Amino acid sequence: MDLIGLSIFLLTYALISIRRKKGYRITRPTAALLGASLMMIFGVITIDEAISAIDLNIIFLLIGMMSIVSIFQFTGFFEWIISRIVKFSKTSGRLFILISISTAFFSALFVNDAVVLFFTPIILAISRDNEINPEPFLLSEIFSANIGSVATEIGNPQNAYIAIKSSIPFFYYFIVMLPVAIISLIISILIIYIFYKDTMNKKLKSYSLEKGIKNKKLFYSATITLVLILFSFIFERNIAIVPFIGASILLFVSPFISDADPRKIIKEIDWGIILFFVGLFIVLEGVLVSGILSEMINVFNSYGLNLNHPLWYVTFVAVVSNLVSNVPAVMLISPITTGKFWLLLAMSSTLAGNATIIGAAANIIVLEISSVWGIEISWGRFSKVGIPVTIITILLGTLILVF
Repeated sequence: MDLIGLSIFLLTYALISIRRKKGYRITRPTAALLGASLMMIFGVITIDEAISAIDLNIIFLLIGMMSIVSIFQFTGFFEWIISRIVKFSKTSGRLFILISISTAFFSALFVNDAVVLFFTPIILAISRDNEINPEPFLLSEIFSANIGSVATEIGNPQNAYIAIKSSIPFFYYFIVMLPVAIISLIISILIIYIFYKDTMNKKLKSYSLEKGIKNKKLFYSATITLVLILFSFIFERNIAIVPFIGASILLFVSPFISDADPRKIIKEIDWGIILFFVGLFIVLEGVLVSGILSEMINVFNSYGLNLNHPLWYVTFVAVVSNLVSNVPAVMLISPITTGKFWLLLAMSSTLAGNATIIGAAANIIVLEISSVWGIEISWGRFSKVGIPVTIITILLGTLILVF
């Protein structure tokens, strides 16, 4: 095993996990890009190998879906949805359930990281104005975003990566994974409700947001584009290029059908996530070249845990996902994955993201936005709820997929 490659790998994920050092904010993209640069500087991989390691399918998918989400945000769609939810809720308990369901639903249609990016500030504002503890709502948003995203191949980046590598048809994946998502969402709602039942009975004040959808022509165009993208997956096995083309056309025509400025829409895309993936692809290429994955498997096997058994396989995936986050875990484990284990990889890596703060990118996005509002959720409080949700949902998901 290449010790230099191992050292760079550990440094990269330590920086991703620490995120702050003596007042300096270490972001995910900067940590990943530093790790990628060190892999090349120290000769673990060549520049040509680094360039070849970048999977443009994933990059195109992320840019396409995030552009479409940004267009929906520009029309005021997400604010309108939340305002309808608040108006219908009346109590904090009903609000909690509706936020959980709506977050899961939209995370299945869009990349979940983009959904929580727009939902979180609104949830925090509602909690502040009604003087209720935002913690259960934020945790439910996180868990529901991860759980909802398991239902489709475009729900999160790791699912898209798996879809491209495994060539599993979009609608076959959806039919198989939908029961996993529904049952897991019910489990998550029940567990959070039990932990925070004292917060669930407060009456809500009316919460005023702009009424209606702005730029209706743009909204209808975005909706039609999204429907066409989903429909196209019936015929097109590569799920990456269609959203990219759809978003490109929509951005081009947006000034002709509305007062939208494409520059403002593009600015709202989280380009940090794109750079994060570029760095990760290179770092993980260095990991594969260094033989680190083989050593991890050997350690696991030394305890008599056979990765050919579904239960031990999902356990291995869950552990690795919470060591290095679920997206890099999938990239790391995919070379040893075949057949039905692709679905187990998608399910366990996504649901494992609910166990710890660094388990999934959506977790970090929500908690970073919350910290700006002065709301901090500690590792202990997060995992106290997240670990039981993760264990139960992964076990049930394994039963559903295997049997």
